This record gives sequence, C-alpha cells and structure tokens, in this order.
Amino acid sequence: MTAALAEAVDVMDRLWNFGGWEVTQTHDSLRPYLLEETYELLDAIGDEDVETIKEELGDLLLQVLFHSRIAEAAGEFTVAEVAAALVAKLVHRSPHLSPGETEPDAPFTDPAATVADKIAAQEKAWEERKSAEKARRSCLDGIAMAQPALALAEKVRSRGIKAGLPEDLVPAALRVVELGGPGSAEERLRQATLAFAAAVRSAEDAAEIDRGTRDALTAEDWHRYWPRS
Repeated sequence: MTAALAEAVDVMDRLWNFGGWEVTQTHDSLRPYLLEETYELLDAIGDEDVETIKEELGDLLLQVLFHSRIAEAAGEFTVAEVAAALVAKLVHRSPHLSPGETEPDAPFTDPAATVADKIAAQEKAWEERKSAEKARRSCLDGIAMAQPALALAEKVRSRGIKAGLPEDLVPAALRVVELGGPGSAEERLRQATLAFAAAVRSAEDAAEIDRGTRDALTAEDWHRYWPRS
C-alpha cells in the first residue's frame, strides 16, 4: 500500500515536471474538476458499483496530489505535510488512539461497552476537541458556504438549532423549497440561507455587545437579540 501511494506521488511529480498543462493550473482552476469528481463518486456509491467507486476514489486522490503539488511549487506545503496534518487531527480527536488518555471505565476501554456507547463517546470527544482547536466565535463557523444550497440550508439550520435557536426563528424559505417562480430555486434558497446565517451572527454579536462576553444563547436570548427587519 505504501509503495502504491508513493508511486502515485511520483507520477504526479513527473506530470508536473514535464511543464505542460499541469503547471498552468491553480487551486481555483481545479475547483470544477474537484466538484465533478465528487459527484461522480456519489453516483457510484448510489449505484453500489464497487469498481467505479474504486476508480472515482482514485480521481479524488489525484485532486489531493494535484493541489498539494501546486502548493509545494508555491513553497506553501507538501503532500507529506497534508498527510501529517490529517494524522495529527485524527489522533488528537480520537483519544482511544492514544493509550493513557482515557479513563479505565470509559467506553473506549470498557470491554462491556456497546457499539452505541463507543459511538457516543467518539462523537463527544471529537466535538469537544474540535471546539478546543477551533475556538469558534459563532455556531456557524466552519460551515462550507460554497456547498449546494439545500445542503447548506440543512447545515446552517441544524447548527443553529443545536446552539439553542428556537424553531420559530427559522424562516419559511428554509422550511419549504418552492420550484418555479423568478430565478432558480437553488439561488433563492442560497440567498435565504445566507440572510438567515447573517441574522444568526447578528444575534450572537448583539448579545456579546450587550453582555460583554461571548456566551451560549438561550431560547429567550435568541428572541431578544434576533434582528428585526
């Protein structure tokens, strides 16, 4: 396995060193390819086509190698550093990978722990350590805003609800998607989601200004500081 991955890196280097099409590309110019390959993988998964899944995963690996090679040429980082960063993240957020970091009776080490117990412990540790790493100011920080509108709306809404936002503050445009009408449903949903996200951040900021600290908001707080149009 290690030899095959090393060979993949070598092939990417050889393509780059040829000095042709590859060296004219940027992170931005490769965005359409990354998106297309992702959708093709999703199609293969939906079809349960194992061979095509394998092929499409290879295409995604090429994107990782390509972006890393562009960064290396710019003196920013290498593919080895990308891998090292991934390993560090996984180990830090998964205490069961580091002996001595878990309590003797924790689900990670308890032989009587069920799969559900282990999953709950994993999710709790992951979120706690992720929060400590990111030191995020908003409940919406870290959301990929460029993702498709429906996925974005679901993510923004779920993050808000998880942070205590009352359901009645979620606008109708994020509850029901209407087809037809002016413009595209995709763009209308995106704009409604972005406006909702702006309102969430505005409420968080208003609460901080009023209270002097950046604390979690209760349902009453959300209503009190929610921007009124």
